[in-house]
Amino acid sequence: MNKSLYDQKTTFYIKTFGCQMNYADSEKIHRVLMQAGCLKTLDPTQADIVIINTCSVRQKGEDKVFGFIREIRKFAETTGKHPIIGVTGCMTRKTGMAKRYLETPERDQVYNITLLDGNGNFWNWDDPLLLRSEDIDLVFRIEETGHLTKMLSVILGRDFGNDEKWEEYLKISQVSADGASANVIIQTGCDNFCTFCIVPYTRGREFSRPIDEIADEVRKVVAEGAKEVTLLGQNVNSYGKLTKKKLWNEATFAWGKTDEKTPFRELLDTLGGIAGLERIRFTSSNPHDMTQDILDAHFEISALCPYLHFALQSGSDAVLRRMNRKHSYQDFKTQVNYLRSKNPLFSISTDIIVGFPGETMEEFEQTAAAMREMDFDYAFIARYSTRNGTTASKLEDDVSASEKARRWSILNDILRESVAKRLKMMMGREEDILITGIGKDDTLVGRTRNFKEVYMPRSSEITVGSSVRAKIVGVDEWVLRGEVV
Repeated sequence: MNKSLYDQKTTFYIKTFGCQMNYADSEKIHRVLMQAGCLKTLDPTQADIVIINTCSVRQKGEDKVFGFIREIRKFAETTGKHPIIGVTGCMTRKTGMAKRYLETPERDQVYNITLLDGNGNFWNWDDPLLLRSEDIDLVFRIEETGHLTKMLSVILGRDFGNDEKWEEYLKISQVSADGASANVIIQTGCDNFCTFCIVPYTRGREFSRPIDEIADEVRKVVAEGAKEVTLLGQNVNSYGKLTKKKLWNEATFAWGKTDEKTPFRELLDTLGGIAGLERIRFTSSNPHDMTQDILDAHFEISALCPYLHFALQSGSDAVLRRMNRKHSYQDFKTQVNYLRSKNPLFSISTDIIVGFPGETMEEFEQTAAAMREMDFDYAFIARYSTRNGTTASKLEDDVSASEKARRWSILNDILRESVAKRLKMMMGREEDILITGIGKDDTLVGRTRNFKEVYMPRSSEITVGSSVRAKIVGVDEWVLRGEVV
């Protein structure tokens, strides 16, 4: 056991892979470890505890995780500092510790912790990750972050923090690296079961937090200096569906046509009334259960920003059906056209998968045509990779790697054209910019309300978290250049 863990303040490092939801989860882990008395370090080689928050959307993401673990262990061989390595996130199926920790005196002193499926406790040692690598000390499902300190107590052989107050994952508040912006998780899990997606199997069924609880957290981060919050969930459109069962159609996974507000719109209305909150964003959302009251909220709630990320995935209806996506391309197009008819500068970003099993050239061309027609402000374009455990993993991955790369390249060329076109529309405008950081070339970095990144000359009078008025004077490939007015 590492003697330094007893002799000095315990340090930790968190490495995050994947989406914005993962980064928000890492902020919760950060909070738990800080409450346990640990110090954060920016150097993984100096950490006593290394937590890796993983993404399993693509095989490349998993490869990066094991590559990072090998780097940590290789460095430890030269320094003699052997950190505890824990893994969480989408690659984790169970909560458990390496088998070497099971036969310890402390085992009998710790109560069993029931897992989400009710089939055991955290003494499991057979999570596939633990079996794949002897370098991993513990794994935990993100929903069981509150029990991390109890697991560390067993591994370290001493009382490490107190997990009693952190037992409910969604009630653990995040620690934001950027004080001006904060992530607030409103929902976890997903019930959609898209055939390519592992999320329902790693995060469980959909569950939403109460509006009052979310509003209290937002008031707290605003009081601490945040001007912008991003609401996070796997599918925020269906937020609170269990509170309005008569409106929610379980057969179509969509809201019924009604004049009654959806729970998510009620949440947005509540947050829109919080003093000091200047900007609200949310992600992710699905086209199939998007409602008119949510679209209109962007024009009726002053704090809600003119930006929306929702996933098209493919421009081919046939591919969408094979993906078990519940929208058509026309559904998506109608919603985008509505938003931009009311505000031509309304930004839209999306997700696209190329090379999904069975994707023909005709189906791919439909996606390419959709990208040209939609003029996306940004798109996350991924080459399909099989994820074990998903329905799509049973399909033949019949598009070659070289052909996926070719199609990916074509879509990225289309994206560059649309991004350049959309950025040029901003030229000469004066925009409110929220400063979020300092660039590598000693510039101020911020974002417009419609989520365009802007770089401006550094000024000693302007700090991170400031809101400034700036004129857009240039376009630099993916970003804008501005000058403070």
